[in-house]
Amino acid sequence: MKKIISLLLVICLIACIFTGCKSSNDPVDSNKAFASKDKYRNFYQIWIGSFADSNDDEIGDFQGIISQLDYLNDGDPNSGYDLGIDGIWLSPMMPSYSYHKYNVENYFDIDKDFGTLDDFDQFMSECNERGIKVIIDLVVNHSASNHPYFLKACDELKEGKEDGYAKYYNFSKEKSEVYSRPVTGTDYYYEGEFTAEMPDWNLSYKGTRDYFEEIVKFWLDKGVAGFRLDAVKYFTDYHTDGDEFLTWFYEMAKGYKEDVYMVGEDWEEAGIIYDKYETGIDSMFNFKFAGSDGAYASAARFGVMKDFVNQLKKFDDNIKKRNKNAINANFLTNHDMVRIYNTLDEDEMKMAAALYMLSPGNSYTYYGEEIGIEAPNTTNDASYRTPMIWDNDKLPGIYVSGVAEVEKTELGGVKQQLVDDNSLLSTYRRLIKIKNENPEIARGDITETVEFDNTEIAGYIVEYDGSKLMIVHNGSEEETTVELDVDSAELRGDVVATASKSPDEVSEESTQGAVKTSASSKNQRASLNSNKLTMPPKSSAVLKIS
Repeated sequence: MKKIISLLLVICLIACIFTGCKSSNDPVDSNKAFASKDKYRNFYQIWIGSFADSNDDEIGDFQGIISQLDYLNDGDPNSGYDLGIDGIWLSPMMPSYSYHKYNVENYFDIDKDFGTLDDFDQFMSECNERGIKVIIDLVVNHSASNHPYFLKACDELKEGKEDGYAKYYNFSKEKSEVYSRPVTGTDYYYEGEFTAEMPDWNLSYKGTRDYFEEIVKFWLDKGVAGFRLDAVKYFTDYHTDGDEFLTWFYEMAKGYKEDVYMVGEDWEEAGIIYDKYETGIDSMFNFKFAGSDGAYASAARFGVMKDFVNQLKKFDDNIKKRNKNAINANFLTNHDMVRIYNTLDEDEMKMAAALYMLSPGNSYTYYGEEIGIEAPNTTNDASYRTPMIWDNDKLPGIYVSGVAEVEKTELGGVKQQLVDDNSLLSTYRRLIKIKNENPEIARGDITETVEFDNTEIAGYIVEYDGSKLMIVHNGSEEETTVELDVDSAELRGDVVATASKSPDEVSEESTQGAVKTSASSKNQRASLNSNKLTMPPKSSAVLKIS
């Protein structure tokens, strides 16, 4: 009986935290929570084949995703149960013989491993009911080597014909570092930057552009909100000015959907990313801040917030100088990177989550990051794409080629973490709720940084639509009180990284496999007395100021 009461108490505490202990008669402001009408979103990246399997064929699929949509967003902003996601980025889903699907054979269909176009339509309908916008991974730089156009091009080249389908790709009779892939049965070579199975499109050819215009229109008609553009760096080659192509592509898509959203992938240095915004594209992934050695993880690990906030303001200023409508794309890791829990411990993970979630722009959470999934090794991409763990006591039957059998997560699966109000998952839920209720966080411009004598505590002011918020991060291991140089302030939300329960403070039902915990005090909160802000160790606070 005591255990049951303990579990019910934990669940009640969760409800209190996520609803702010409001009266049940207090409606949520629909202009703030789950009703974003612009391009700002809390995105969740789903690697389709690893997320949820509906038919026990050891491969994730669209029906599996549909079965778990309530976990991401149940359509009710008052429920306090879901994660609060209002955007989804889907990994490549079009027919391909590879498990990763980045070599596309047919741009107008769904790979049979994942389902059918009807399944996709159902998925889109379910997302629309929940207010979730969907962007799809679009592979524009290259196709599969068995794409019909490439096969026809190779057949024509055997006959010496260069003015047909060969124009869709990049061919040459001169072998070089660029043209290094031989066309069997001919004296031609083709460009395949990644592998021989991925021939590069000729993006300067009008026929190729007409083809991609058909593709864009097809998926926009299916209801997608936009595209994640793969391998933007490689758009530029001997034939194509990549920035000119990107400008054309974005403007072309806007002709079919005025509010289309696009985010590009380019791993190059910050200066090049700044300049990419001049193409008009909405977002470029912020790789400078991501990964185990990026600004988010470094600040979470070492606690020097003064340097972090100055880096963030510099980045924000530079992208908006190039494009006033630029939306920073903030994330910790993605499908090509070692899982962040391989580097950070639980408290550092919470701190890192607060840092990127509370940065201006869109947030991108890689599936399983919110529960601390760890890569089984750091030597291959497949290890970063292991199955989602819904329940530590019932591991998924999904198989990922080249990866050993799935193991339990140290912090517990979704089921275990849902009933712990201090879990990593609960931290993510609280962060997203704070973001949804304070639109200034994502949409605001950083107008100034806020620094104190202690370099481990610092913040910045964001302004949006005449409203100002101050976001303050305490990276130290100590409770800290600082005096704010403002006329008035109101605490709008806070997140504490070191509020984990010690093992003897958690009931048996609420752990079920959660092992890695901190022994620091639980349920600490920031407090504001006049203009004096007291922050617990490793914490973040959002304040309305004037």
